[in-house]
Amino acid sequence: MASEDRFKQAVVATLAKRAANICSNPDCQAITSGPSNEPSKAVNVGEAAHIYGANLGSARHDPDMASADRASITNAIWLCGNCHKLVDDDPNRYPAGLLFEWQRAHERHVSREIGKVGAALRRRYEVRHLEEFGKLSYLAERLILEKNAQWEYQLIGEVLRFEMAPVLQRWDALRRGLYVKPKTHISLREMGPWFANRMSEARKISAAFCQLTNHEFERAWGAPGVPGDDALIVATCRLFAEMCTSALIWEEQVRFVSTHEEFVPVVDLLPGVIGSVIDEAAKLPKFMAETFGSGTASGVHTLDLVLTLRDGWGDEVGAAMDRASTKIIAGVEAGEIVY
Repeated sequence: MASEDRFKQAVVATLAKRAANICSNPDCQAITSGPSNEPSKAVNVGEAAHIYGANLGSARHDPDMASADRASITNAIWLCGNCHKLVDDDPNRYPAGLLFEWQRAHERHVSREIGKVGAALRRRYEVRHLEEFGKLSYLAERLILEKNAQWEYQLIGEVLRFEMAPVLQRWDALRRGLYVKPKTHISLREMGPWFANRMSEARKISAAFCQLTNHEFERAWGAPGVPGDDALIVATCRLFAEMCTSALIWEEQVRFVSTHEEFVPVVDLLPGVIGSVIDEAAKLPKFMAETFGSGTASGVHTLDLVLTLRDGWGDEVGAAMDRASTKIIAGVEAGEIVY
């Protein structure tokens, strides 16, 4: 296990206290701490278990998860040694979602047992509050409810990871040629407007990318020292994922199209042009998780996201359009092409 994926001692100590030194498995609930034979010592049989495994090959490991998130208390559950082995030996029977439910239910149980004022009302509020967001990951829900240090930035990273996962998977499959769609035929008369529409859409997608990354996220997480807005953060992350979906649809449109042979060289220059937006967008959730996952980041942190076209791409498109137009005009005049 990489050292950065291990739970720090402070995390372990806090987790044990939150669980009241009781195993979080509802079918076990064994006491995990007690007296030793020596009056000055205590016995501990409890362990801080990873919900998402810490290293490759471990139970429920998520390779896309940042190390800081793996080592965070949000990815930890307090179990006795026997239950820790149980859940790790059979991850299919004990998936991450179930362990998150154990974790949440156990903390509610402990809160009631210690007579925490308003525990029932707090639980009612939490349920109602989470209902406002619709489907979220378990980690995102915990960040929203607990709001620990730097939760705003951690929440952005987690919601983006969750919302963008289907788009990134589909984009990877498209580039690898793992699926096809029926081709849309563009006639000679339609080619000009079709090309203009694609370029207009590309500019709008790029503009949305810039607006979201440069302004909207900052508005959602709030000014320094001012709490962020969890609803606005989630909404902004979903807009960001929706923008990526628009980029994916654009890439499908320019790949699954047929037209007159003279315009094929023009169309062949389009794939990948706006897909670069998805590639750059994918860097943001990883950066947020790695930078703020520990909740102790300080100073100024910079991520450069750059949208560029291949050098000379515009000239290539212009030249290809000119060649196509010249050949088509000649074909029409010769009666070889019906426009």
